[in-house]
Amino acid sequence: MDNTITFTPSELVSIILAICAAIVTISAALGVITKAIDKTKSPEREQNNRLGAIEHRLDEIDKTIVTFREYFTNDDNRFKAIEKSNKITQSALLALLKHSLNGNDLTSLREAEKTLEEYLIDK
Repeated sequence: MDNTITFTPSELVSIILAICAAIVTISAALGVITKAIDKTKSPEREQNNRLGAIEHRLDEIDKTIVTFREYFTNDDNRFKAIEKSNKITQSALLALLKHSLNGNDLTSLREAEKTLEEYLIDK
């Protein structure tokens, strides 16, 4: 049991070089493995980025669609109001035309006046 372990300087240098070679080999292997993992995950990462960009664009498009729907609703309400106004105005003009032609058509003239008056009061 009194065996002592002795190294010659060349053996000591060889052991140190072997340890360094093992460290370099392990780090190179880890680098290759890391690159392989990154390479296999890169399509998924690119796809996620593309999908995120598409979702962002769709959100913007949805906001634009909501805005335009509001515009269309407002325009539709305005057109309906204009149509109602035109109908009342045209019926009043027709009553005036009938009265000027006949001179006797006071009832339709009074009805047109009443309708026009109610419309203007409600407006």
